[in-house]
Amino acid sequence: MTPRTTLLALGLLAAGCTSSDSARPTHETCTEAVAFSGADLRAPLPSPATRLIPGPRSGLSDGETDALQRAVATALTETGAPSMTVAVWQSGGATWTASHGTPPGALHYWASVGKIVTAVAILRLAEDGQLSLDDAIAAYVEGLPNGDLITLRMLLDHTSGLYSANEDPVVRSSTAPLDLDGLLEVVNRRPPYACPGERWRYSNSGYTLLGTVIETVAGQPFHTAAQDLVLSRSAARSIRMLAPDDPLADLVLPVGSSNFDPRSPQAAGGVVADAQSMAGFLRDLLSGVILPPETVRAMIRDLHLMFQEGIWYGLGLMVYDVPSASGETVWIGHSGGVPGARSVVAYSPDHEAIVAVALTGEGSAEATANLLFSALE
Repeated sequence: MTPRTTLLALGLLAAGCTSSDSARPTHETCTEAVAFSGADLRAPLPSPATRLIPGPRSGLSDGETDALQRAVATALTETGAPSMTVAVWQSGGATWTASHGTPPGALHYWASVGKIVTAVAILRLAEDGQLSLDDAIAAYVEGLPNGDLITLRMLLDHTSGLYSANEDPVVRSSTAPLDLDGLLEVVNRRPPYACPGERWRYSNSGYTLLGTVIETVAGQPFHTAAQDLVLSRSAARSIRMLAPDDPLADLVLPVGSSNFDPRSPQAAGGVVADAQSMAGFLRDLLSGVILPPETVRAMIRDLHLMFQEGIWYGLGLMVYDVPSASGETVWIGHSGGVPGARSVVAYSPDHEAIVAVALTGEGSAEATANLLFSALE
């Protein structure tokens, strides 16, 4: 598959991380968690950490940087993005960046890419002995359907069975932030689609609840705890989780969506950054700077099939089986999307490189990333 046709194929991801309406929730009365009965899990990946240590490569060549410039020009034409920021890091070298329509110092909104930060914060607290992934969410939040059966691990990997509040028409039409009481109202009004552990379905509700767990255990607002537990451990600096009262003065806002407030998702996707910092954050995570390597491996050990073939979800990290000129390659990272903005950050072991892309508009960040990776071949 050529880079151009791959650009179109990966455009299927452009809608971001939302679940298909074809899998409508049905009422479940559950007395216990049940065994997973969905599609077979993906075969485990080898450790990413060993491939991120600078080795035989020495960064980008002049020919590769020229090819990256051409790839960005193609992506801008194909996506029509009003604003785009990209970064490419290859083992042993400095980070290459490019931007279009982005004011100096401005940060982009990365949407569900922020779930990586939330997942790492939970894992960090588990490493410190302050919680267990096998804890029931009922120990932290009362009033949830099946709350005594849903574990933090199920919330991390989207097998809790909880309805995703962002799919509710009332929530989608509102400009008001969804607080915990509002979320509880939605998930009690919209019944679970399965018993805990039984099926995979993407749920922003689960990550919102994980944010509440982090606040309870850390004794801090979510955005502050995320900084202390996770982001401060990375060398990346132009990256933060949005606070509920963030002024958004330095943010490139999604285009064409008057109902969406990027401060609302919080733990379900409230990260802003420049592309260089986002690439650096993923590098620090996968190389064992933020979490121990064995914990990073656990994030991509049990991989559930997502909405389409070849896209998988672990514990806050996605794995992509991507067609390439040489057959197929693998990415490790996360996508994000809301109306008017798209993003992805991904590591390709075959290229020993990380690509980060955020754009405004409705174009495909994944397809843009694929063009950038292809420029390194």
